[in-house]
Amino acid sequence: MDKPLLKSLLALLPNRTLRDALGVVVVFVGSAAVLSQFGAPPAWLAPGLAIAALCIALVCASRVQMLEFSPEVLAGDVIVPRPRRGPGTELKFLLPLQFSNAGAAGGIVQWVALRLTIDGDAERSVLLSPVAEVDMQRFIQSKRRLDDENTIDAFTAFALDGKRSIAKFVLFDIAEKNRSRPLALRPGRYSFELFVKSTAQRAPKLERVFEHVVEPKQVEEYTNDAPLYLIDYPMTLPAARQKMTGAEWLPRAARYSN
Repeated sequence: MDKPLLKSLLALLPNRTLRDALGVVVVFVGSAAVLSQFGAPPAWLAPGLAIAALCIALVCASRVQMLEFSPEVLAGDVIVPRPRRGPGTELKFLLPLQFSNAGAAGGIVQWVALRLTIDGDAERSVLLSPVAEVDMQRFIQSKRRLDDENTIDAFTAFALDGKRSIAKFVLFDIAEKNRSRPLALRPGRYSFELFVKSTAQRAPKLERVFEHVVEPKQVEEYTNDAPLYLIDYPMTLPAARQKMTGAEWLPRAARYSN
């Protein structure tokens, strides 16, 4: 084949991975054709071609994975803010989330959802949806109460570039209040399932599952108008907390879950 023509064909290929794969194939086929001129092909030619094909497949799989949009979410900590209109009302969950993209291509994180199951009672599981994105510094300044509407923005879909991370503090509330029983804080084991929908998948993906134990004393403290902190160790949001330098959003005297 004419060299200029071959270069033109290679330039038409969509990416470097396919060009490299075709180049290896051309080399091996050319080598086999040359060796066939000198008699029967050597015994190592067939396994050599098989190994080359395997290597090409591995390289293609690796590069495709590196070039795709691959979002991940770190989660585990849960904050139950002080109620807005007095003790025992408006139970909501504030989650520090860190969204990371392990791939080189950007994409859109479309929505997140949280499923809560208390004491393993799956029949009474409730679906929580994101209702707001909270400014943690202002949240702390307002004594950890969701009083100032100006400190809360609506949670919407957002872009996530390749090899980048974004920290968000997302407030969750019951998705369908008319169809669900009011959620009240009580002692027990709280299991959280975090689902994420992005342009990388056609269907929502279960990203994280974590549990916390709420003790009777914690319920009493919350009833007495104190926020509740459920912390999952090891710390899951180092980047977010480094960004919060100078603002202590986790109190030193916080009670930790089991």
